[in-house]
Amino acid sequence: MIDHDDFDQLFRLLYGELYAFARRFLQREADCEDVVSAAFEDVWRSFSVIDRGTARAFLYKNVRNKCIDHLRRKATQQRHAELLARLSEDYDHADRLAELHEREEIVRQVLQSLPDYTRQIFTACYVDQKQYKEVAEEMGISPNTVKKYISQALRQIAEQRKKR
Repeated sequence: MIDHDDFDQLFRLLYGELYAFARRFLQREADCEDVVSAAFEDVWRSFSVIDRGTARAFLYKNVRNKCIDHLRRKATQQRHAELLARLSEDYDHADRLAELHEREEIVRQVLQSLPDYTRQIFTACYVDQKQYKEVAEEMGISPNTVKKYISQALRQIAEQRKKR
């Protein structure tokens, strides 16, 4: 038969120091409370057979083991979270690469369909990364004309992207 008064006395006597002991292992207060409460639950279940003289040692060992188990679970969860993040990152990266490849293919197709003059202007601005003014001077046209041809090419690229 369980002596509720003995258990209550043990609980009041040791809860605070077991909580402080758990804090040495765990950062979150709630985790410490859970661990110490679980240790007392274990004691409650077997309180009728536990030697009162070893109850303190039993509780300390139990709290220590529960803290270690908690940290192991937390480490496993952290590893799983990191793995998921890496897998998601790889997936996102693969997604971005596929999207980039698709965009490049659209640009390549549109460029092939453009008149030579428009293709030259677009290539000079976007591939060779020349300024509109520089391209205009090289080709003997105005910067506004360069803008017009670039706008036409970009519009065709956007239309092709919408179709896909």
